[in-house]
Amino acid sequence: MPRVGARGCQLWTLSWCLSAATGGGSGHNEIIGVCQVGNEAERLGRDHWSEMLSYPRKPIAHWHSLVEQGLQKCTQATREYIEDFREFSKNISVMLGRCQTYTSEYKSAVHNLVLRVERAQREIDYLEYLREAEVCTESEDKMLTEKQVQGAEEEKRIRTLLNASCDNMLMGIKSLKIVKKTMDTDGSWMKDAVRDSPKVYLLIGSRNNTVWEFASIRAFMEDSTKPAPRKLILTHSWQGTGQVIYKGFLFFHSQGTPNEIIKYNLQKRTVEDRMLLSGGAGRALAYPRSPSTYIDLAADEHGLWAIHSGPSIHGHLVLTKIEPDTLGVEHSWDTPCRSQDAEASFLLCGVLYVVYSSGGLGPHHITCVYDPLGAVMEEDLPNVFFPRRSRSHSMIHYNPRDKQLYAWNDGNQIIYKLQTKRKQPLQ
Repeated sequence: MPRVGARGCQLWTLSWCLSAATGGGSGHNEIIGVCQVGNEAERLGRDHWSEMLSYPRKPIAHWHSLVEQGLQKCTQATREYIEDFREFSKNISVMLGRCQTYTSEYKSAVHNLVLRVERAQREIDYLEYLREAEVCTESEDKMLTEKQVQGAEEEKRIRTLLNASCDNMLMGIKSLKIVKKTMDTDGSWMKDAVRDSPKVYLLIGSRNNTVWEFASIRAFMEDSTKPAPRKLILTHSWQGTGQVIYKGFLFFHSQGTPNEIIKYNLQKRTVEDRMLLSGGAGRALAYPRSPSTYIDLAADEHGLWAIHSGPSIHGHLVLTKIEPDTLGVEHSWDTPCRSQDAEASFLLCGVLYVVYSSGGLGPHHITCVYDPLGAVMEEDLPNVFFPRRSRSHSMIHYNPRDKQLYAWNDGNQIIYKLQTKRKQPLQ
């Protein structure tokens, strides 16, 4: 631009000079002055152009450094963005997996809720029926007759409920065998009460969520025996030592709840169903001598049972028959067996046997028996003593398949073989 301007000025000056020389209206001195001005402008233009060409040489290197620094910052920011995006993608994948798990649990919970609502509706309908029946009672005689009829129907229903071909009653403890010693004060161990399976299950502690599955009783006794035990981590923790395995499902009292019973599928490792046990369950210890169990679940030839203490301070034990498929309550009985000084109990052929002790090295003996059918009375039972142990039992459960008691005492896993006899026939 400066050089072009200088050239233009030179041409303009030359044109003007020629015009003046031919009589364009200017004097000689004026022509000389104008030409001098044009020459000076040309010189200044050349100097300015040279200065403009030499000026950028110094800042170009400086600009190159700035550009490199900017590119480095951009590269670093891009790398950080890529790392952040990878972490974000990883978190999204984890959250999607959790959402799928929660969706499955919510579907199961909704299904269980529908089943409970249906059970509640049936119970409401039954209560409405009873209320209408009471309102329609016209006289005390008729009411008495109806009660007698209901009593007869209830007795018939109970006999139908406990109609398994089992007519044995306990007479004594034949022998004791210490199968294993884990050194853990509390816990439970068992086999499936129904399925013909050699597997043995070990549940250590009164609050835990880890189940150890052994292939056989031999694998349970010998730690070096192959295969190694399978470790099952439950989605919920149990409370107490009153667990039972029935038809491949683990039934247990859920930790942190007063009276929730969970039916857990060991194969799928999911909660199959759950129920709230009524009748004051979970308010007091079932066995004060075993201070961790509020609800004790048991199994015998008649099915699944629950034992817990009544609502009073020194209450008696309440016996409840549970339908294992739907977790519906089939019947409940207030027994005469007190919970005070009790350490464990078990059922055999529909009869409840409660074990008491005075603590320490005192004897462990059965002093209360309850038979819902009334075929076995306390006077029919001789003094049944367990071999003397240093502490109270953490659990005693009967297995109807091998007709033995599985017990836990001071870290020892014990099997008691039983002596039985036939019940007296019902009248």
